Amino acid sequence: MTMVYEKSKGLTDTPFHYCPGCTHGVIHKLVAEVLVELGVLDNAIGVAPVGCSVLAYDYFNCDMSEAAHGRAPAVATGIKRVHPDKVVFSYQGDGDLASIGTAEVVHAAHRGEKITTIFVNNAIYGMTGGQMAPTTLIGQKTTTSPLGRTVEHSGRPIRMSELLATIDGAKFVERVSVDTPANIRKAKKAIKKAF
Repeated sequence: MTMVYEKSKGLTDTPFHYCPGCTHGVIHKLVAEVLVELGVLDNAIGVAPVGCSVLAYDYFNCDMSEAAHGRAPAVATGIKRVHPDKVVFSYQGDGDLASIGTAEVVHAAHRGEKITTIFVNNAIYGMTGGQMAPTTLIGQKTTTSPLGRTVEHSGRPIRMSELLATIDGAKFVERVSVDTPANIRKAKKAIKKAF
């Protein structure tokens, strides 16, 4: 029989806690596969901050560290500077990176820190009940914008990838999606390039 699907050795056996339809599971699988394929799983250290990604330490089969809300790039920077031979990455959602953590990611990019940041943008604060996030789309309804986000009331969504791409120290920035098989393949290529 042909193997169609196999769980990556880069993931533990712990079942994901994510909501049905959430893309975190797909992205975890891609990151884990890339770490294995590049042969760096045993040399990798991930940083998981507060938010939906907080339990990533249960899922990735590599060394993991926790970080305060929005501070994953700062923690990852410290780890990389102490362990320059390690592959260091942060795994962050939009409520974390694009809100309370904006300063940390901008300055890590500005300094050209040798870390990889996986930014998962689901356009909402998912863990706390579906409130509007800085990345919530115009017209998108949330628990705190039941009529939909408006420019007049909340401004436009922050486009973090485009913002970070303007910083000279950022070596690679790419916006990808995991909504179709073709896009999942593109996302995996981008993740591999990022590492």
